[in-house]
Amino acid sequence: MDSSTTHVETSTQVETSLLRIDGLEKKHNGRPVLQGISLDVRPGEVLGLVGENGVGKSTLMSILAGDYPPDAGEMFLGDTPYQALDHQQARTQGIGIIRQQFRIDDDLTVAQAIYREGPMAGLPHEQLERPARHLLRDIGIELDPSARMGDLLRSEHGLVEAARMLAEDAQLVLMDEVAATFNVREISDLHFITSRLTRQGRSVIYISHRLQEVIAVSDRIAVLVGGRVSKEFAASDVTSDHIADAMLENRYAEGRSREGHRREDVLLSVEGLSTPDLLQDVTFEVHRGEVLGLCGPRRGGINEIAGALVGETAATWTHLRLAGQEREIRTPADAASLRIAYFSDDDDELGLSESETIARSMMASGWRDDLDFASEVAALREIIETLQQLNVKTQSLKAGLGTLSGGDKQKVALSRWMTEDRDLIILNEPTRGLDVGARREIFGILADHTANSRSAILISSDPGELLEWCDRIAFVRGGKITRIADAADLDDADIAVAMSSRAAV
Repeated sequence: MDSSTTHVETSTQVETSLLRIDGLEKKHNGRPVLQGISLDVRPGEVLGLVGENGVGKSTLMSILAGDYPPDAGEMFLGDTPYQALDHQQARTQGIGIIRQQFRIDDDLTVAQAIYREGPMAGLPHEQLERPARHLLRDIGIELDPSARMGDLLRSEHGLVEAARMLAEDAQLVLMDEVAATFNVREISDLHFITSRLTRQGRSVIYISHRLQEVIAVSDRIAVLVGGRVSKEFAASDVTSDHIADAMLENRYAEGRSREGHRREDVLLSVEGLSTPDLLQDVTFEVHRGEVLGLCGPRRGGINEIAGALVGETAATWTHLRLAGQEREIRTPADAASLRIAYFSDDDDELGLSESETIARSMMASGWRDDLDFASEVAALREIIETLQQLNVKTQSLKAGLGTLSGGDKQKVALSRWMTEDRDLIILNEPTRGLDVGARREIFGILADHTANSRSAILISSDPGELLEWCDRIAFVRGGKITRIADAADLDDADIAVAMSSRAAV
């Protein structure tokens, strides 16, 4: 279906639309982002919205949520013109949003977080605990309503946000990359909540870069290209390859394959790693040129292993050897001195300033004022080449990072980490929020890193990513490594079972 036929709406479609958008336009810092968006959302349906990073998906959600007005175009809720001047006004008109980079006050309880923007907002926890417990039990989410939000994992914050949508009376729910770091179980929980919303006659716009996930949850899928809806598909009639081709205008490719399962000498050897609360005698090796995946349920010990290796988690060891030499890691400074880098799964820890220019942010060793002209030119050429390789959308190297889309900021952060001269990089959810093309581009950088006899540890909630990127996968459960296997000997079902909070490995 092409754009010439996709948006010819019949009068019946218009009458039955919950939301209708006609010719919406928006510029950011002079750069056109939305260039005539037209689409409709029908009562009780999930509309999947996909597109490359920077194509305008979050901009559209922000306009609907009342963050700022469009430059041109019209919006209608039913037959009534719609324009929200702020988030509160959008809520009163029946639009709720879970933002791509949501933040919940750490001091709130789960119950308070669920009801914080509805009519029960501000009530003491004691009055909210019982309805929250019933709601969570009803949708099968295993969270204690009395738990403090600051003690939860980021993925659990996402499930609390989804539960909030059920507790509120929004007729149109906007979900912007809610499941970017969800594992198989958590995605199932989210999809159950989505189905509850639509059974109540409410509608959802669902944004995700995991294309199989979008197909599974959506009724229709709209593809954004160049600031416009270029194609629409019935979810039942499309594959992820079809969507990727439409997003990338047939630029989709399988990407570079690594020289799989090549093992050189051991770079890192860990014996008897333990922590006071969870890890118990964890032992493993990472070879040069290898990507080792860590896979398991939430709170099973994966983050603690990563934290110990970079000096963020107090731990003891029987032996820790790097390149054959006995070492100690007690602080992040120790890890850095041993050429170990960590890319965290926390958006606040990308190490980048929103006001810093793109050029300065991408200098692997930091921008130095004493660079001579030839070195400065060479550095800028490398930066330009990387920006082109990663398809980062910007008008100037002097633009601030704050002008980039969330996905493009992620690419800049990753490119800096992965091109630094580090022997071991630990990547925790590195492709969260990245489109299918960007994932391939990041995969290429990782392939270059390991081709130079350097190593990586990958933590990902995406089974396909673990199977494709890793040479071996270590299964972590209950603070122990229960199994290490070649990725080539595993399949999606093995990974899904390992990520389940209930199943045994």
